[in-house]
Amino acid sequence: MSLGIDIGKFKIKIVELVSTDGKVEIKQLGSIPVFEDLNKFDLEKISRSQLEACIYDLAQNLGINSKKAKNIVSGISGSMVDIREIATLDMPDKELSVSLELEAKKHIPLDGTDPIIDYHHMGVNSKEIDKINVLLTSTTKNIIQEHATMIKNSGFKPNIFDTDPIATSNNYRFNYDLPEEGTDVILNIGNSSTNVVVWGKNCPFFSRNIDISGNYFTAEIMRKFNVDYRTAEEMKLEKGIKVFEEEPTEETNSIGISVEKRTPFNDFAEEIKRTLRFYMKNNNQAFFNNFYLTGGSANLKGLKDFIADTLSVKVEILNPIKKINCNEEVDDINQYSTAIGLALRGLEN
Repeated sequence: MSLGIDIGKFKIKIVELVSTDGKVEIKQLGSIPVFEDLNKFDLEKISRSQLEACIYDLAQNLGINSKKAKNIVSGISGSMVDIREIATLDMPDKELSVSLELEAKKHIPLDGTDPIIDYHHMGVNSKEIDKINVLLTSTTKNIIQEHATMIKNSGFKPNIFDTDPIATSNNYRFNYDLPEEGTDVILNIGNSSTNVVVWGKNCPFFSRNIDISGNYFTAEIMRKFNVDYRTAEEMKLEKGIKVFEEEPTEETNSIGISVEKRTPFNDFAEEIKRTLRFYMKNNNQAFFNNFYLTGGSANLKGLKDFIADTLSVKVEILNPIKKINCNEEVDDINQYSTAIGLALRGLEN
């Protein structure tokens, strides 16, 4: 048994997985909104105690005995960690750890505490035979302690911590095969941020967070149509990307702003392009095969086709349970992709 806890700013998600004879099955899953009243939603006003209460309430709703639960894997937001694949000299693990800690200090925010690292060997470097590729994940001791306290105060015993981007990658890797040539691109479009993962069997792993995501789209609808958060969220879900094709009416905006040709979705596409150009610049032989959308905003009406047309790429919605048994109907299974990836990590223990 393994429990994945995805601590989002919009919703908390929990997935419980079991593995029998090599077959993975979802035993149960559920979610709970961080703000019951959407009009009170504010990313800047989310407190740790609020998240703790939501995790506790969701566990109670699902009938999970937090004191007896094992293999608990909780996710740390991609914005709080640095993930990069680097080439380094092959050396004993103790020396490698020291070397990687020095490398980590170059990339993590300095908060006065020591770096905390995790790394995985990715194989021999194809260009320099005396070097190996290492996937380095780093954060600070302070961030880890804050996260551990939150999990403990939610009623669980802190067990395994992972990062949201790695969890998304675990989910993808479990359900799909890495391309032999080039890379696949996974866009995990959450509420507060979008994580871009680029990965291929013979290409470096890459991850970057983009601030444009579901909440950004909703905020722009609020601004353009002069409506509250709940109404803007409903408009987004009902009309998808076409919501910005409409001209505000007197009921929604007394100013009567004309139709804007450029929308937040254009900004979103530009950020993706910028990210991929950066990857291409540092990996000359890389090219992109398939794009997969996942996360709570992945199924936004028209978004898949918009990305496909704007970037001239093949896009599909990632199926987070392609190779996982699920015996119940689940609305928008994509919102659970990170939680499933976290729980998959727990099954490895």
